[in-house]
Amino acid sequence: MANLQRVNLMLAPQQREALERLAQQKKRSVSELVREYITAGLREENAPQRERLQSLENARLLKEHILKRRKGQPVTDISQVIEQMREERGHELLGH
Repeated sequence: MANLQRVNLMLAPQQREALERLAQQKKRSVSELVREYITAGLREENAPQRERLQSLENARLLKEHILKRRKGQPVTDISQVIEQMREERGHELLGH
């Protein structure tokens, strides 16, 4: 394996024994297992960030799709529409 670097790792005796047993069962080295578990842990740690980025990308694609369907016309700001409706209803109720 190219480009590997040596590190010292402190383990509890039962952790080391468990790793050695598992490595023997799988016919692999303890180092291979540790690298595999570290990679899996890092993937899991980064999963929420990947999910957030994917959500942002999905929102961007949805916006792009909506703009295309609306021929480039942006979606009206709903807060403005609601405010306008409130004003109109207020005028109706007050008889203006």
